Amino acid sequence: MIRQFLFILILLFPLRLAGQLFTLSDQYKNNTLSINPAFAGSNDALSLTAIHRNQWNGFEGSPVISTFTVHTPLHKDRIGLGLMVSDGSYGIFRESVIAGNYAFRIKMQRGILAMGLGFGATISNVAWNELHPYDPDDDLLTNRPVRAVLPDLSLGTFYKSKRFFLGVSMPCFLTHNFNHTTGKYTIENNYRNYNIFLEGGYYLKITKGIQLLPSVLVRYQPGNTAGLSYNAELIFNDVFSIGGGYRGKDIVMGLLQLNLNRQIMLAYSYDINMRTMSGYAGGTHEFALNYTFIFSRRALGPRQF
Repeated sequence: MIRQFLFILILLFPLRLAGQLFTLSDQYKNNTLSINPAFAGSNDALSLTAIHRNQWNGFEGSPVISTFTVHTPLHKDRIGLGLMVSDGSYGIFRESVIAGNYAFRIKMQRGILAMGLGFGATISNVAWNELHPYDPDDDLLTNRPVRAVLPDLSLGTFYKSKRFFLGVSMPCFLTHNFNHTTGKYTIENNYRNYNIFLEGGYYLKITKGIQLLPSVLVRYQPGNTAGLSYNAELIFNDVFSIGGGYRGKDIVMGLLQLNLNRQIMLAYSYDINMRTMSGYAGGTHEFALNYTFIFSRRALGPRQF
């Protein structure tokens, strides 16, 4: 049954590609640059982050994605530059993404407002030879490209202060349609395929040395139900945090984060689907490692608490 479901999904997916594969990360505040180009430079120093996500552990052909980002402020913090590289696989599909990000940053009374533009490409590879269809001559499987390079654009805005952050973005909003006649993809701008993200959080002081960080990530696509992720973390002495959250109606998660010092951060999260796939696969593991170069002043970025 599982193989039949995956085969149907494989047949349907290549008809239209609306940007890259977007997986809602449990650690979205550590992975903001992958969905919002305006985040570039927001750690107020050169910052490198690596994230690895193994989704639906134990499920054959399940999504696995690794992401690396680097970004920094420049020109007296008036601009931010960033680079995002990711590699993901699911079933016979593999996607590699490389994107440059530019942010124009405006210093306001209590924080910084940034407006960003991202530009890059998704390299899509499909191993059609690994399929074993009942009908090898099926029209849906003929004249299919093994590899395609799909250019894309992203837009976003991001505001941060010492205790508050809020971002709105539209990553990889171009649509790539497959033309059966030519065997190639065409590019169009179709608003119905936009993925619009809203991210926000606020640091609440509970007692001396303890803070509470509630945060939310909303993903909306016109015509579809919005995807919601809610997290809440307790932060102890700006060093260790523990929390949890849920996404949609079925997925619950736990989160751990440790700042070894002001430069090195480690994080781990685990989520599990309580209903739909609980009988077929395990949960999802996500690991994050961040290195931020020495600050010349106290940073305001949301990762630094």
